[in-house]
Amino acid sequence: MTANNLNTLSPLDGRYCPQVKVLQDYFSETSLIRHRLVVEVFYLISLTEFLNQNQLTSMEKKKLFKWLKSLDSKQFKRVLQIQEEIKHDVKAVEYFLKESLEKLGLSRLNHLVHWGLTSDDVNNLSYGLMISKAKNEVLLPSLLEFLKQLVNFSKQTKNTLMPARTHGQLALPTTFGKEFLVFAKRISFFYKKSSSLKLQGKLTGAVGTLAAHKFFFPAKNWFKFSQEFVDSLGLEPNLLTTQIEPGASLNYFFSLLKEISLVLLDFSQDCWFYISLDYLMQSRDEKEVGSSTMPQKVNPIKFENAEGNLKIAISLLNLFSEKFAVSRLQRDLSDSTVRRNVGVAFGHLLLSFESLKQGLQTISPNQSYLQKQLSNHPEMLSEALQLQLKLEGDSGAYEKIKQQTRGRQISWEQLVGFLPLQIQKKVKNWQVKDYVGLAGQLVDLEIKNIKKELKL
Repeated sequence: MTANNLNTLSPLDGRYCPQVKVLQDYFSETSLIRHRLVVEVFYLISLTEFLNQNQLTSMEKKKLFKWLKSLDSKQFKRVLQIQEEIKHDVKAVEYFLKESLEKLGLSRLNHLVHWGLTSDDVNNLSYGLMISKAKNEVLLPSLLEFLKQLVNFSKQTKNTLMPARTHGQLALPTTFGKEFLVFAKRISFFYKKSSSLKLQGKLTGAVGTLAAHKFFFPAKNWFKFSQEFVDSLGLEPNLLTTQIEPGASLNYFFSLLKEISLVLLDFSQDCWFYISLDYLMQSRDEKEVGSSTMPQKVNPIKFENAEGNLKIAISLLNLFSEKFAVSRLQRDLSDSTVRRNVGVAFGHLLLSFESLKQGLQTISPNQSYLQKQLSNHPEMLSEALQLQLKLEGDSGAYEKIKQQTRGRQISWEQLVGFLPLQIQKKVKNWQVKDYVGLAGQLVDLEIKNIKKELKL
């Protein structure tokens, strides 16, 4: 942190600013104004060409595009100044654009600026662009980095044995690679759907009927114009709307992000438990402090940080899905202030991804302890033993082994001592470490599948 961000209200702009600053280019007020201007300018050009009125020359287009790219803080402040006067943020953008066109020698276009549009024609497309860009350029690439890291960890530990725990209790042996790859598989499912998803956008006028467009130019194919314009922005056209784009695709995307977050939350908590059980060791930074009073502490702070940020993100994503799915009659404005917080959810997600990447780099299996756990708990072979007895024709095998083992830690000799000698000979050399099934092969198989699906 620096002195400049010690007094910020949000930790995303203060404590965590270095990690999430990249998102300011997508979700700040400056970004929203810039994208509104982009939509207005592109619409103006498309409209003049479609109506064959006041069309711009190629040089005039270049001048306009150059102006868009050169927008600076002074010009954004002018938009805010206009907004303060008229109390309408989208209309302020329109007025600012008209002022700018005059300065650019293009005032002949002013009467067509924002022609036939309602505010949400501009807003929904602007947010669609902002969210799509942030998704494709920041959020998903960061998640993909973590996913690759998780796959590599799984590959390296595919044969590293650990006692599985079901209901928190010792169960059967498994491997770290297999258990961690389960998370990678789950994440890849939602990642693929998120990366291929195209957000919808609308340009349909005040109540979604293209009334002004049809009324003044009845011979024109406004369906075609609307669809082609939205498509040119990289969004999926939606013609059937109210004043606002209903947000089905946006809510679906938020649902996908929530599912990803829930998987990562599960992973964060499991890593926390593995560390607390001594299954995993953490690397130590000699300069770090784990406790203000207990010098010995090495805390799993990266996984705890990820957990906290994921819970905030999940809460916001739930709110977005609930809010954007409901709008009274043809439109109410209560979504506007909520929509401005989409970047906040992205910020907490990005923080969690970065924390998990760092956390994964600090852990490694506690091999000696795990080996002791496997050798000291032969009761983990209870399943195998009762199945062997069943193969010998003993229909009461389960009950017999249950009586010997349930809730008890016993030696292998005690466990098999009551069995007939011929069976004791068969199971004499059994070891827990050999009862791991196809864990390693499963990892190899699923890594191939994940890489193929995600084109890694």
